Amino acid sequence: MKSFTTVATLLALAGAITPANAQVTFGPVLAGPGQSVRLVSRSTTTGGTIQVEKDGRTSNGTIVLARDRELSWTFRNPGPDGSLRGMVTIANIASHSSVTLDGKKDEKDDASPLNGKMFAMSKPVTGDWKFELDGSVPLRRIENEIAELTIYLKRKWYPQRKVSLGESWEFDPAWIRMIIERDLKNAQTIGTMSLRQIRHTAGRDVAVIDISIRSSGGEFRADGTEVSSQVELSGQVLVNLKTMLEESLELKGTVVTRTGKPGESKTVTLPLHLQVTKTLVGN
Repeated sequence: MKSFTTVATLLALAGAITPANAQVTFGPVLAGPGQSVRLVSRSTTTGGTIQVEKDGRTSNGTIVLARDRELSWTFRNPGPDGSLRGMVTIANIASHSSVTLDGKKDEKDDASPLNGKMFAMSKPVTGDWKFELDGSVPLRRIENEIAELTIYLKRKWYPQRKVSLGESWEFDPAWIRMIIERDLKNAQTIGTMSLRQIRHTAGRDVAVIDISIRSSGGEFRADGTEVSSQVELSGQVLVNLKTMLEESLELKGTVVTRTGKPGESKTVTLPLHLQVTKTLVGN
C-alpha cells in the first residue's frame, strides 16, 4: 500500500511538471455573464526619508505615504457599431501622508469625491475611452483619477502571440508609474516581464511572471527648479490562464525624487511596496 501511494504521488508530481517548451497565449479577461472585475491596490512606504537643504542648513525627516484603490467594472455587450461599453463603480480612492521634519508633523488624508459613485464608460472603434460623469463633482478635482482609469484600460502588457517559458519582453508600465509617483510622467521608463513558470493546481493553471521596472528622468521648469526622479522596482504577476485575470501583482523597490533650485533642494527617498489583487465577482 505504501509503495502504491508513493507511485501515485510521483505520477501526480510528474503530471504537474511544465515542459521546457511550454507556451502561453495571453488574451482579454474572460468574465462570465453578470460578472465584474474587482480591483484592490495599496501602495505603502516604510522608512521613507526627506532631506531639505536651504540657506546652508540641512533638515532631515521621515515620510510615510499610503494610497488605496478599490473599484470594479463590468463590460457590457458591444454597441451596434462595435464600440465597447461598461460600468465602473468606485468603492474607495484615498491617500494618506505623514511628514515629520524638524520635529513638526504634518498629516493629510485625501478621499476622492468619486467614492461611492457609479458611471458609464465607452470606447468607439477608432477612439479612446470616455467616462460619462453626472457633473456632481468638479472635473478638475478628479482628473487624475480619470486619467488613471483611462491609462489602465489602454494598457497592453503582453505580446499578441505565443510566449515561451523563460521568454522576456518589454512593456509600458504607465499605469504603475501613475499610482506610485505623478512626477515621473516625463521619465524614461523600461519595463520588462519574463514568463518564469506555469503552476498547475486543482482546477487552474497560473502563469508566474517576473516583472522589473527601471525609470529615471529630469526636467527644468520655468521658475528655475530642477526636478529629477529614479525608480527601481521588481516583483511578480500571477495570471490565471483560464480567466486571463491578473490575480495578483506585487512590486517592491525604491522611488527617489529630488527638486532643487539655487540655494535650496529637497530629496525624498521612499522604499515602496505595491500590492494589487483582482477577483471576478457576481454570478
